Parts: sequence; structure tokens; C-alpha cells
Amino acid sequence: MDMSGMHAGTGVTGVDAAGLVLRVLLLGGTVVAAGLGLLRPAVRGTGRATTWTAWAAAGVGAVAALLSIPLLDINVPVAVVHAVLLLALPVALRAPTPAAYLGFALTALVVVESALGHSPAEFLVTTLVTATAVTWLGLAGFALTLPAERRPEGGLRLRPLAIVLAVVLLAAAAAQLLLTGIADRRLLGALGAVLLLITASAIAAGIVVVLLRRGDPWRTYRIGAVAVAAAFVAWTVLPGIPAPGELPLPGVPRLAHAAVGDQDVPVLVTPHRPGKNLVHLPESAGDEFTVDAGGGPVRAVARPGTSGIWAEVDLPAGRGELEVHGPGATTGDVEVDTGSGPGLPAATSGDGPECASTALAALVAGQRVPLDGCPADSLSEQDAAALRTLVGYVQRNGAPGITVLGDDSPRSRAAADVVRDAARQARIPVGDRPAPDNALILVGSWTDAARRLDTVAATQHTAPTYAYGVHLAPWLLHSPVTTGIASSAVPLRFDPREYRSLEYGMALSTSFGGEPPSVAGFHTWLAARGQRAHDPVVIYASAQVDAMQMDMPGMRGGMHGSEPAGQWVPHGTVVAVSGPLAP
Repeated sequence: MDMSGMHAGTGVTGVDAAGLVLRVLLLGGTVVAAGLGLLRPAVRGTGRATTWTAWAAAGVGAVAALLSIPLLDINVPVAVVHAVLLLALPVALRAPTPAAYLGFALTALVVVESALGHSPAEFLVTTLVTATAVTWLGLAGFALTLPAERRPEGGLRLRPLAIVLAVVLLAAAAAQLLLTGIADRRLLGALGAVLLLITASAIAAGIVVVLLRRGDPWRTYRIGAVAVAAAFVAWTVLPGIPAPGELPLPGVPRLAHAAVGDQDVPVLVTPHRPGKNLVHLPESAGDEFTVDAGGGPVRAVARPGTSGIWAEVDLPAGRGELEVHGPGATTGDVEVDTGSGPGLPAATSGDGPECASTALAALVAGQRVPLDGCPADSLSEQDAAALRTLVGYVQRNGAPGITVLGDDSPRSRAAADVVRDAARQARIPVGDRPAPDNALILVGSWTDAARRLDTVAATQHTAPTYAYGVHLAPWLLHSPVTTGIASSAVPLRFDPREYRSLEYGMALSTSFGGEPPSVAGFHTWLAARGQRAHDPVVIYASAQVDAMQMDMPGMRGGMHGSEPAGQWVPHGTVVAVSGPLAP
């Protein structure tokens, strides 16, 4: 029976109270019933008290299994079979062999239902715990419900068995601690409390065995049953407790969630080093947030050419907390650990948001690596070749001149030089002043490009400007940039409409509250998956026209406008306006 749907609504994110209660009742009742059936050959008969105990345990488990059908998303045939096997066991309890077979079948069901989908190591540990609980609780049940003369058949050596079971339970608890992360400070919450209960119960069972090693061995099972039952209940609850978030790593950008009031707010911290850092919250969170790293609250504000809101804060070296203050005096905390290494000024410069997009893409792809540089630190050879190709495209379209505009970043200066050199070789006048008949090429940051496009859009309403079009460097295909003007062109080595491009966009949007994709982020995401975009350069036109239409597997409807997440130009379209081009 699939218990994966039992995790959503107990006050702890991802936990379902009804699911946990049903899980405890189902597996707890099954373990007691399975123990009585599996160990039935070890006793000389049963009495009324044993039969009623078996009926009570089986009834509780069967009811929980059947209630799970309408209340939870589970496998109906398996739930019905589980209930039938449970209800058959008390009937078969008079005959040792059928009862033992039913007990074994129910034990196997508990193992499968507890450990399905887990790693082999976790499966083994769960099997050991289940076997221990079934044996211990079965013997405890007979000890409580049968007179002494009926309890043991001759060959059952209770004292060695109790020692073995206690050792197995202790070993399983130790293994679970190692699998979860022993001495991990993330375990101070609910998960840590459950693991502590498992360990303490296992130790208590061991102590019972030692203290009662002499005397009535059945008493060992009666008293130790309390500890074993507590351990098994805790083990049953364990899958319903959300795994703690990953610990922050110095120098590795921090992606976390802050519980601000009733909002679960994604928070990105880059570069996550001592000194200046950018704290980014998605557009879906709203705009009434401040961030405090210990130096006073800093208002998170929008930046031109970017989505969401940003706050620049100073983080001290080492461990600490970042407070995120939302509307209505609500506050959430994000744990940080910046280490003691040097800062990364490029990550908080005008190109900082693009740098943050690459960090976010790596994290979304499951890669936690230090952020050692930013895209604007240098101009890649691929982008230089794409810009040369763009100049050739502009020349073939008959543009009498080119205006190239950028900023002071190393990449922008190098890109402007590439455009000027390519224009001179093509014998096209090039400058940095607006001209009605020129083609405009922007090579700066997102913020710089967004501001310049706002100016161009306003100017074009009053007089002809850049009759041969507005062209963007490859890294500027970012919807908050491109939406600043009716249409623009960009040279790319990938198709923004293809499956990989949209898969990246959807993964980013899902992980960070609707965050739009970026070219640098896409290349980082591909690299984390061992892939790259190396197609020939094609010129794509981005326009604010709701005309994009594509179908993708698993998506409802077509790619109309902004209906599905992950589009590169929401409320618009991006289409190829050239074939593959050579520089």
C-alpha cells in the first residue's frame, strides 16, 4: 500500500495528521496481529484473552486499511487484501501452521509498506525493526494472555532470543541515526525528536533484558513491550516527518524557504560569503518585505530588468540567521553560514541578478557548488561569435549604421569592442549615439538594458528611432528585459521553444515562485546535467504578441501566452527570423 500520500497538513509542512494516525493504527495493529500468528507454534494453545487481543489488533488494522481507501490516495486492491488477511488471522489462530503463514504474510506487508521506495540500506533497517517488533510484541501478547503452563513449547529459548532482539533493535536505531545524519544540528526539530524516541526506546529494551536476565523470561517481554511499541510507533511516524532542509555551505549560494506568517517564501542568498550579499525573493511573494542580517532592516525592492525583489545586505563571517520581515509584522528566519573566505563583489554589482540566476539554476538542478565568478566577469567566445554573427545579419539587412550601448562591466566592454571590430570589417559606421536609421545593439547588464529600452520605447512614440531594429546580446533574453519594448532580436545557440528550454523554465518557476528563465541560467542548468547548447547561431525575434503555440507532454493546453509556466516570453512570443548563420 502506497503511504506516500500521507504527508500534507499537521502544522508541519508536508505532514498529514489523518494520514499519520491511519498509518500508526494500520501498521501497529498489523504488527501485533502478525506477532501472535507468527509465534503461534511456540505456545501450547490459545485462550479467550489471546483471541480477543488478536481480534482487537486485527480489527484496528483492518478498519484503518479500509478507511484509507476513501481518505487517502492508496492502492485499493492491496488495502482490501491487507484487511482480509488481518481479519483471517484471529480465525486461524487455533491452528498453528495457518496462523504462522498468515503472520509471516502480514509481517512482509508491513516491511513493504514501511520501506517501499527507500534505499536498500533503509529497507534493511526497516526489515530488522519490523521483525524485532513482531517477535517481541507477539511473545508479549502471549505472556499477557496465557497462563504459564500454556506458554512455551520446549525448544524456544526466550532469554537468548530477547538478547538478540534487543541488540538488533539497538543496531537498527544506530543505523537509522547514521543514515539520517548523526550529530546534525538539523535534527533539533520534529525529526530529531522522533529519532531520539527510537534510540531511547531501543536502549530501554536493552536495559530491560539486562536487568531481568534472571528470573521469568516472559516478564522481560511484558515489560520491554512498552519500549518496543514506542520504538515501532516512532518508526511508523518517521516517514511522515519532512526531512530537514540542507545545511548551508559557505560560499555556496543559499536557497531556502522562510515561513513568514502563513506564507512559505523562497529566499535566495548570493554569493553567500562574508560581506555584501544579494537576497532575492520571487515576484509571487509580494513586495512588502525587509531583510535584516543584524545591521538593521533593508527594504527589498524591484530592480529594472529583473523579477521579484532584491535587498543588498552585509553578512558577517560564519554562522548566523537572516530575518525576513513580511506584511503585518510577520517574520521568518533563514540560517546562513558564510564561512571565512573572501567576498565576491561581482555578485552584488549591476550584473548581480544575472549572477544570482546562474546560482539558482545550479541549485534547481541539484548542484551545490561554490559561486566563484559571474557571467559578466568576461565575454565567452561563444557570445563573441554570436555578436559577430549578429553584426553580419544586420549588414545583410541593409542597416546603414550601428549604435552599440553597454556599461562598465568587463563583459560589456569586451562585447562592445567585438561589435565595433565586426562593424568596421563590414564597413558599417558604428557609434554610441541614437540615430533614426541605425540598428541598436545592447551589450550591457539586465538593468542597463532595461533602462535603455524604456528610453527607446518612449522615443519611438514621438519620432522614428532605430529603423533597423533593436538587437540584444545573447544574455539579455530575459523577459523583464524584453518586455520593455514591443520587439527585439537576439542571437542564440538554442531554441527557447524546444523541450529542454521549457523544461528548465518550468523547473525554475516551480522551485522559485514563478522566476523567469535566463540564458546564463539555462547554460548552467544544462552543464549540471552534463549537457550543453551548441547549435549554430540563429536570430530569434521576441515580441509582445500572444501568439506562441506549442504542445508539450504532460502539459494541459497549448503554449498560448502565459498559460503554462516556464515560457521565455510570457504574454508574448519568440520565433526564429533567420536560419543557422555563420559569423
